[in-house]
Amino acid sequence: MIDLSTRRVQAFRRKVWRFYAQNGRSLPFRRTTDPYRITVAEFMLQQTQVERVIPKYKAWIKRWPTWKSLADATPRQLLTAWSGLGYNRRALYLGKLAGIICERFNGKLSDDPIQLLTLPGIGAYTANAVLIFAHNRPLVTMDTNIRRVILHEFALPASTARADLEEIARRLLPRGRARDWHNALMDYSRIALPGRLTHIPPATMQSTFKGSQREIRGVIIKSLIGAGRVSLAEISRLSKRPLPDVRRAAESLQKDGIIRMGKRFVMLA
Repeated sequence: MIDLSTRRVQAFRRKVWRFYAQNGRSLPFRRTTDPYRITVAEFMLQQTQVERVIPKYKAWIKRWPTWKSLADATPRQLLTAWSGLGYNRRALYLGKLAGIICERFNGKLSDDPIQLLTLPGIGAYTANAVLIFAHNRPLVTMDTNIRRVILHEFALPASTARADLEEIARRLLPRGRARDWHNALMDYSRIALPGRLTHIPPATMQSTFKGSQREIRGVIIKSLIGAGRVSLAEISRLSKRPLPDVRRAAESLQKDGIIRMGKRFVMLA
C-alpha cells in the first residue's frame, strides 16, 4: 500500500522544494501570469521540447502580444511563425481561439474550467494548466514528467491508472502554491531523475516521424507557406513519396481544416 502519511508527504515536498530552490529553470513563460501568454506556451509545449519552444514563444509574443493582435493573423502567418514545432493545427487552433475570445469574451480568456473546455484546442490538461500557471488554482495536471516523478518516488507500476495518479497528486499538492509546485515537479523530473526513469515508459508513444504521414504533412505545409498553392505531384517529388501517400496526407490536412484540395493542387484553407 502506498504511504501517503503526513510525514511521507512532507518529506517528499521538502526534497522537491529543496531541489527547485537550487536548480529551478528560469523560463520566459514562467515569468508571467498573463493567461494569453500562458495559453500560447501550453499550446506550444504539447509534445514539443522546451528548448525548441523558447525561441518560437519569444518571437510569437513579440509579434502577437495580445489576443486581439493574434485574432488578426492569417493562417499563413500563423503557420509560418509555428514552422518547426510540428502538429501545425495547434497554430490554427490558437488563431481560432483568439477570434472567439475577442468576439465573445471581450478579449479576456475565461477562468471557468467548464467554459475553457468548450474552446478550440483546449482539453482537460491545457485547461487545468492555464488555471494553475495563470491563476494559481489549487488543481493538478498530469504531464509525462509529473507522472514519472510520482511513479518513481512512490514505487508504483507504470500501469497505475491516471485517475489514481491524479488523486495522489492532489494529496501531494501544497496549499496555495500550485503554480510553483508544478514547475518544481517538472524540473525535478527533467533534471534530477532522467537516468533513473528509463524503466518508466511514457503514457503515450509518439509515432516515428521519418517516412510517416506526419512527414508528408510537414512537407505540404512548408511548401504552402511559400506559395499560394502546390501540386500534389510537386509534393510527391519533394517528399520522395508516392502520389497515393501524398494524397492521403493531404486529405488528413483537409479534414483538420488546414488546407483545401483540388484534383491536382492543394492550398491553405
